[in-house]
Amino acid sequence: MTVLTCTSTRQSITLLGEPIADSGEGKVWRTNHNGYLAKIYHSPNPERVQKLAVMIAHRPKEPNSHLNHISFAWPKSVLKDAHGDCVGFLMPEIKEAKQLIDVYNPKKRKALKLDVDWRFFHTTALNIASIIEAIHISGYVLGDIKPQNILVNDRALPSIIDTDSFQVRNPKNNKVYRCLVGSEGFTPPELIDKDFSSIDQTEVHDRFRLAVIIYQLLFGGESPFAGKWTGTGDTPETNELIRQGLWLYAPNRLIQAVERTIPLEIIHPEVQRCFLKCFNDGYKNSNLRPTAGDWVKALRLAVNELTICGKVDSHYYSQTYGKCYWCDRSIKFGIDIFPGSVRPKQATVVESTSQPKLFVATKTLYRVNQQGKIITVVGKVINIHYFQQLIGRNILVAWIVGIGLLLCFIFNWSIMFSWFCSACLIVFFCALGRKLHRIKI
Repeated sequence: MTVLTCTSTRQSITLLGEPIADSGEGKVWRTNHNGYLAKIYHSPNPERVQKLAVMIAHRPKEPNSHLNHISFAWPKSVLKDAHGDCVGFLMPEIKEAKQLIDVYNPKKRKALKLDVDWRFFHTTALNIASIIEAIHISGYVLGDIKPQNILVNDRALPSIIDTDSFQVRNPKNNKVYRCLVGSEGFTPPELIDKDFSSIDQTEVHDRFRLAVIIYQLLFGGESPFAGKWTGTGDTPETNELIRQGLWLYAPNRLIQAVERTIPLEIIHPEVQRCFLKCFNDGYKNSNLRPTAGDWVKALRLAVNELTICGKVDSHYYSQTYGKCYWCDRSIKFGIDIFPGSVRPKQATVVESTSQPKLFVATKTLYRVNQQGKIITVVGKVINIHYFQQLIGRNILVAWIVGIGLLLCFIFNWSIMFSWFCSACLIVFFCALGRKLHRIKI
């Protein structure tokens, strides 16, 4: 059993059980402090200790504190061993979350029985961009953005881990502690095959990585650099494609979509423009890549214009596209990557030309036409004016029968007449119930 000391509180921290993660830099352990993990380095050095000190002293503002959510597993305190040497750090534990790749990959998602839809991925992408924007505002560069370093919970709230690999700049003396690692398929063209230990990165480099993550989220885990190679020779490796600025929608079209490729036009036009700016314009001039803030604005528009499908309750599509791509895809390939329940066929809603239509709703989402606009309401739609007219035509009859029955008891009229009036009242309410039951929805 290993016992360490938390330098900020002077409390003892005990490492429990076996490591829950092991990377090239160190191992991650559970601790006796609920909600906190410890990362212990394989080879701690003064550079790491100085970097941790800067990060602990200058934590970015938590963008989701109002949701009681941890957006990044930021170092909380340095951990020292019995000799007083720094061996690692304490950080918050991200609970009840999955790696991003397990969520957006259809096969992994099915194996884990995760119930998510396209709106969930739009929202997740929006929140990732928002978190990265907050990190950039604080002067940090993430460096190694990849699906394994992003967790997401069932509220579409992401959390970024492995934060100690970020590039850190000390605001007091401008010393830079560089990010030394990168991942294939996420490294911008200008950094491929470069020595990261000798390069000061900027948020412009993170813009490329963010775009790849968002693309994978919105396109079922597909890479923007995957497709049919139409050039000479064998298909180049992913990094070589990136180096040459080649992707599915590059001007030269050396990579073309295959039959199962999810097309770019199904997403909102502003999001399309962000991808084109990043991978086409940004290839020539990296400063033209959309910022994290640009992605936030585009994705917010996209989320607001998503429409629920009228046939399958787990399908969402962009209003600008005009139809449910996921229904068409499942019919064509026999596989639905967003499986759900088929909705009952909706009846036509009859328009009233005399006055505006009102609606009553229960608990199921339905789309209806109101004053020329398609809106979504919660529940089955009932025409209130039909209901009001039905009650209005029969309310007088109800009063007459009721008064007649009352007079029978007041003046002690014959028992037979009383039974007659009661029977009339019962027949009336039975007829009223049948008419209400037959209202078209």
